[in-house]
Amino acid sequence: MFSESSKTGKKGTKRGFRKGLVDMSYVLVVDDERYICWLIEEALTGIGYTVKTTTNWKRALELINEETPVLTLLDYKLPGVRGAALITEIRRLAPQIKIVLMTGEVEAAAGSEVEFVLAKPFDLGDLRGLVRRMVPNFPSRP
Repeated sequence: MFSESSKTGKKGTKRGFRKGLVDMSYVLVVDDERYICWLIEEALTGIGYTVKTTTNWKRALELINEETPVLTLLDYKLPGVRGAALITEIRRLAPQIKIVLMTGEVEAAAGSEVEFVLAKPFDLGDLRGLVRRMVPNFPSRP
């Protein structure tokens, strides 16, 4: 149930974007805790976003290389890599991606080159509001 996944908030939507194009409904979630990935996926697909999740930072880079998300929700501490190094690599692959860094160590994440630092734990309603603000051109459901 809590494995790497891809879920769409739109029934029957086929994925078919070419590399380099940004899908304005696609959000990538990268967190080593499967349950966090699942919760975020449920919260965002429920309002119309297409969500892919992974617990592995290398797989995250593969997913970004395959299809560019409009937004990446990224855990600061992943096994094998720190947020800053991964942010640099994401920016190299696709500089247009907006990144929200999720962390329980807000002070440690200070100075990261991201659009927003989200302190853990967070409220899912607040997360949905943040995503709506970060992706203003996508008509999400209420």
